[in-house]
Amino acid sequence: MHTRGWPHHPTPPDDRVLYAFIRFLAGIALDWFYRDLTIEGADRIPRSGPLLIAVNHPNQLIDAMVLLRLAPRRVRMTGKATLFEHPVLAAVLRWYGVVPLRRVRDETPSGAAAPDPSRNREAFRELVDTLADGGAVLIFPEGTSHHAPQLAPLRTGLARVALQARIERQLHGLRIQPVGLIFERKWAPRTRILARVGEPLDLDAWCAVHEETSNGDGAVDLLTADLDARLRALTLNFATVAEAEQVLGLARVLSGVFDARLRSLGEGGPPLTDEARIASRIAEIGATLRAREPERVADFLGRLESFRVTLDVRDIPVTELRITPDFSSGARFAVRELLLVALVGPLAWWGRINHWLPLTLAQALARRTSRTPEDPAMHTVLAGAGLVLLAYAAQTTLVALLAGPWWALAYLASLPFAASIDLRLRDRLRHARDRVRTYFVFRREPRLHERLRAELQWLREEAIALDRMGRALREAERQG
Repeated sequence: MHTRGWPHHPTPPDDRVLYAFIRFLAGIALDWFYRDLTIEGADRIPRSGPLLIAVNHPNQLIDAMVLLRLAPRRVRMTGKATLFEHPVLAAVLRWYGVVPLRRVRDETPSGAAAPDPSRNREAFRELVDTLADGGAVLIFPEGTSHHAPQLAPLRTGLARVALQARIERQLHGLRIQPVGLIFERKWAPRTRILARVGEPLDLDAWCAVHEETSNGDGAVDLLTADLDARLRALTLNFATVAEAEQVLGLARVLSGVFDARLRSLGEGGPPLTDEARIASRIAEIGATLRAREPERVADFLGRLESFRVTLDVRDIPVTELRITPDFSSGARFAVRELLLVALVGPLAWWGRINHWLPLTLAQALARRTSRTPEDPAMHTVLAGAGLVLLAYAAQTTLVALLAGPWWALAYLASLPFAASIDLRLRDRLRHARDRVRTYFVFRREPRLHERLRAELQWLREEAIALDRMGRALREAERQG
């Protein structure tokens, strides 16, 4: 018998085929909206045993879709209880086994009494049951999706679930897996995502170290603080939006400066991993360097800004400075890209023709309904999923009536693949356009090419020198 409160939700279905299909759909949705998802440390996620996955929450339901994509095992999820107010969405969430959590902000409108402290008792019991069965549970410990430039204060729910499982159910072997999500521009189509998987926290080992406080509220606060530190190490955190924009802007240019090779059009430039690493380094040593070497830092930043402005005025991506603007290189490039377009272009056009209407309508709906930076991706994906499935049903039915069921099946099977090819080809053509434009600029102005390449080399060497200096100064501060 279950206690009164939020209705009990069944254990998620065990059908692996259906779960694989859900992961497949989530993967397609991410591939169609975003250009790239890079995963660091996926092998750190335990493939068996009780597991709590703790993830920062910058982008609503998109965050859960990313976790579906990277997790090597079935994951039970939590979600805010207000999502269950929408009948269709509630039916899907209940079928999957999502556990609703009732947040303080939803329980205490202005002027209301304090919320019932036991409001999530039944939800916590379900999560503990899942862990006791050796399952994995995803929790967003910030409690809400947001657009702040840093991690929000963590709620204590995850720590309470973990310690409840250990104390009340004598559960051993539980691990807590921190995952940090970084979006290039989460609202913008064809941008990038970085998922950083940290080292899992072994709760048995943690409790052995903190034995004196492992059974009370002090343990909850201490475990929450430990998790906060782990998530901050995997994410980018800034005091203000202005600081975030400044540091990320510098990191974007410097990632191109440090890129050691001319990347293929399919890559499109340095990975988001590089930008995130450089941004973290700037945030770590920037203040120390400015205080100890203000003139040198100012000179570097001034030349970097002048370099960036020159590239912007000329419309030259920093990643294209390594091209060779001779005739033979240009001819080989043109032949290769024309052959590629001739080969995959028809399939790309097939994907565009069949998806233009539902995807255009989904983007239009998202523009009309989005109110925050967290809305565009989620609204586009949700609207797109419904409209694309409706279009598939209508189009496949029509083909079946005209040509028979086998042709209809072949037609349906071609659609997702063709759409992905179309999006990838469009990305490649955008990068090819940038490269062609840069090629002709450097053909007309070889001295400009030489000057920019020389400045690129100076910026790279000076950035390395400043980084070494900053690390040395930081180490001296720690030891002093």
